[in-house]
Amino acid sequence: MKLKNVKGLVLDLDGCVYVGNTPVEGAADALRTLRDMGVKLVFLTNNSTLTRKQYVEKLSRMGIDAAETEVLTSGVVAAKFIKNRRKGVNILPVAEEGFTAEAVALGLRILSPNDWKQADYVVVGLDRNLSYEKLAKACLAIRAGAFFLATNLDHVYPAEEGFLPGAGSIAALLSTATGVKPVSVGKPEAETSKQALELLGLSKDEVAFVGDRVDTDVAAAKTVGCRSILVKTGAYKLFKHLSDQAELVVESITDLPQAISVE
Repeated sequence: MKLKNVKGLVLDLDGCVYVGNTPVEGAADALRTLRDMGVKLVFLTNNSTLTRKQYVEKLSRMGIDAAETEVLTSGVVAAKFIKNRRKGVNILPVAEEGFTAEAVALGLRILSPNDWKQADYVVVGLDRNLSYEKLAKACLAIRAGAFFLATNLDHVYPAEEGFLPGAGSIAALLSTATGVKPVSVGKPEAETSKQALELLGLSKDEVAFVGDRVDTDVAAAKTVGCRSILVKTGAYKLFKHLSDQAELVVESITDLPQAISVE
């Protein structure tokens, strides 16, 4: 089976293009072929640990060309959400530079844990420098009324050594401690998918989402009426029993040039 009239792809990164710092074998050549076919690409990731610029640099080290305008992260979406909400700018992050730098670039203010009383928002992303102090102050801020925002609710993410705790696991801990459910802005939320479509400048009928997860990548496609392609790399084995929800399942990203046509 081949998906026709695919003029643009929204590609997941972790588990799809690479795992950790190791690219999926043949990924660079496959993406180069897709561009030669005239397919537009956008890289959409729930991982908020890097800025768009840092993702471009990471992809470049793997031999993959990308522009910052082709990258959208859940950290960027979260920062835009706060900016557009116009209800305070003070953020207590349980997240890494990929979120905080993007937030500062939009004119938002990042607080230290000791300034938790000033927090308008607590933002949770993947934080590999997590500490009890961060969790404790975030808990206090949420209980005091700060808006609880998660960049995504992925409970794990794929790394070279296996599946590691994701932003969703951290958010779940704080939710248990406070009794407050977070608002999530990453995949599969429709707003994130819409922003990816806007970057491509194509209609929903001309775009397919590609990823290794049914709960985020396939679901993100469905929220905006796009088709989806599931790859059998990364976290696929966690969702194998749900693979029929995708329009197409392929072994890896290297199969994409043969799996789609632009006409």
